Amino acid sequence: MNDNLERIGIYTDERYECIYTTIDSKGNKNSAAIGLKYFGEDNIGCRIFEGSTTLKNIQETKKYVVNITQDPLIFTKSTIDKLPDEFYTDDENIAILKDAGSYIIVDVVDITEQKPENTPIDNDQSIFMIRGKIQAVVIKDESIKAFNRGLSGIIECLVNVSRYKIVDDEKRAEYMGRVIENNRMISRIGNDETKECMRLIKEEYEKN
Repeated sequence: MNDNLERIGIYTDERYECIYTTIDSKGNKNSAAIGLKYFGEDNIGCRIFEGSTTLKNIQETKKYVVNITQDPLIFTKSTIDKLPDEFYTDDENIAILKDAGSYIIVDVVDITEQKPENTPIDNDQSIFMIRGKIQAVVIKDESIKAFNRGLSGIIECLVNVSRYKIVDDEKRAEYMGRVIENNRMISRIGNDETKECMRLIKEEYEKN
């Protein structure tokens, strides 16, 4: 276990949402919200669909930065817009977010293409598994932890379960669909605590 990763809330075999920043050969910086999985020691990985700027930059430079933040504006702009230059540090050869609580510099070890039938999304695009080796972990604010994807699923389910008894059958079916999807995700990447929470939530839904 990398002790520095544990200090910022990252543990083996769980899934986290982080901001990946990359830079191309012309110095153009880019950011994207992407999941992170920690395999232990200094090994981490992610999966990225073909066609993304992040993937192109990683293929070109064999390097990227994982920024630890819980800033909703950064997540939003990195997903549906372009993050303005003022969000980055002044470093010319690497893309790092100014306000990240911590960041992880990663050297790419292996890039493997996976065909659509091996991916969880039903489309024709290939997805690339990126395995990397941690070069450095820079911690600026330990209070900012990596955003755990399993926890976000639990919170969504809890919001819905608080409304489940007072909505009509159509809305109940919609909520149950979300529970099923979150349960699928948590059973695959959640820790023992989130799996137990999901079990309790399912029991609550089954009472009604």
